[in-house]
Amino acid sequence: MKKYSLHVLLLVNALLVLVLVGLWVDSSGHLRNIHWQAPLAQKADYAAMVPVLPGTERMDTAQFIAMLDRPVFSPTRRPPPPPPPPEEKAPVDNLSSAQLSGLFVGDGDGGAIIQIAGKHKRVRLREVVEGWTLSSIQDRSVIFTRGGQSRALQLPRAALTSYTGLPQAARAAPAPIPPTYPTSAAAPGAPQPPANSAPVQSPAARTGAGGRPLVPVFGGSASQ
Repeated sequence: MKKYSLHVLLLVNALLVLVLVGLWVDSSGHLRNIHWQAPLAQKADYAAMVPVLPGTERMDTAQFIAMLDRPVFSPTRRPPPPPPPPEEKAPVDNLSSAQLSGLFVGDGDGGAIIQIAGKHKRVRLREVVEGWTLSSIQDRSVIFTRGGQSRALQLPRAALTSYTGLPQAARAAPAPIPPTYPTSAAAPGAPQPPANSAPVQSPAARTGAGGRPLVPVFGGSASQ
């Protein structure tokens, strides 16, 4: 039994060797697949790789409108009233307070210098300022128009003063300061004379030669 099993194993090995030789060697006796060939490039289909998204469906917005008309968290189940429209502020008409400062004339064109909104601005003919168009320039005035309305600005005249040729009146001379005289030391408690009082003349000074009193005359004093 062991003798036959050995022969069977040898026969199986021989068959396997023949199969391997048939795989490696072709009919002409050359080895097979000794040169490697790069595989051909394959184009990837990315569209097939991405999963198909569900299509968009039109939703019924009537339910959302009903929720807005009857809000859940409102005590009255009514929407709040719409806010009042914003008040439109009237545009500021700066041209009503504008002043004409000067005029200038060029080659076939001219303009005006106006003081508007606290600033001086040069405005040429047919130029728009604050919505008003400078349409015409006259001798001492300009005309602005807007939508069928017109407004004129006059050039003010300079204030003239009359000249008499006389110098201005001299300033009033200051009042003279009364002189002060030194006084001798007075007794304690004695009244002091006022500072602006005139000095008192002695009796000898009021009499002339011979003891006769002096009588004031026009231009001086004479003895009687």
